[in-house]
Amino acid sequence: MLEVELDIFSGMPNPTWTLSGREEQELIERITADPAQVSPAVTPDEQFSLGYRGLLVRLAKTDDGPWNERASAWGTPLPTEFRIGSKPATEPAAEWLLRTSAAYPDAGVDDELREVASNGVALLQSSFDAVDPAGFVSRHTDGTEIADLEGEGAHSPNEPGEVHTEGATWWDCNSNYFSANADLFNKPENVTRNNCYCFASNHLAGVRFALPGRRGGRPATSITCGGVTNGLYADGWKDGCQTNGLTIVLVIWPNRDYHFYRLVTDAPYWWWGHKPGGTPAKYTDDCGHSIYQYNGRGYAPNNCCRGNYTDFCGYFYQNNSTALVA
Repeated sequence: MLEVELDIFSGMPNPTWTLSGREEQELIERITADPAQVSPAVTPDEQFSLGYRGLLVRLAKTDDGPWNERASAWGTPLPTEFRIGSKPATEPAAEWLLRTSAAYPDAGVDDELREVASNGVALLQSSFDAVDPAGFVSRHTDGTEIADLEGEGAHSPNEPGEVHTEGATWWDCNSNYFSANADLFNKPENVTRNNCYCFASNHLAGVRFALPGRRGGRPATSITCGGVTNGLYADGWKDGCQTNGLTIVLVIWPNRDYHFYRLVTDAPYWWWGHKPGGTPAKYTDDCGHSIYQYNGRGYAPNNCCRGNYTDFCGYFYQNNSTALVA
């Protein structure tokens, strides 16, 4: 029995459905004809943007269906989880597999999500070396050092390179807690089990779909700035600087999903990190630019590439080095 997950959200649960025996057999035939389109569920070789990241296929239950029959016939186990859609293919199995969702209306795959997925997976290549900010030296991809961020350019709606405050006080907070720890969240035992809210809160909760407010007893009731912000307040987040505190940013894909960024280093280079869903945490945006600023120029969550997450909801603070989530 194979379960399919449309990997498209960062915070909210992804749509899932279970293939019929006939569909299971066709999937086997399609990936057998072109096995190069199959990749591991998580691999450092693939850096994803926010939004559509392909489809995850996993063995949900061992039965006498085609998948297990083929495994027995080959005498070797087939993968119990893999991703398709992130590798090029002449006849992409991902396109066919996405169409099967139409037979399962309870899966929650509607026309908007299909349209987003139809644009394909955007794999990123950073314009800078994607190194841990703790040991950061600003360099171009050819290895030459960058003296400043002049000419880096920002993306609409802001002027090139300019970082606006939009109500921010984070650069005036003298007691921020900084921990550039993507490697911890990217360990095999952690990466698929903690979402963007876990990373923002610096809490390895092991909760793939941690929801603002659930820990505090008032879960977010709508995927809007107001709805998710109320959940943050319930979890102890504040609007102003906190002692030895975490600093995060909330953005929203309207009525669909939420996503968070966390400030991970101090001045003079202010770096931000984030974790798109169950994929690796990183310090780059959806255009592959490193999210940091120097002398007021560069990238921060308010002007970096964010795909469909168009609503900027503001900065939030908590006086803990780890904010518990659920």
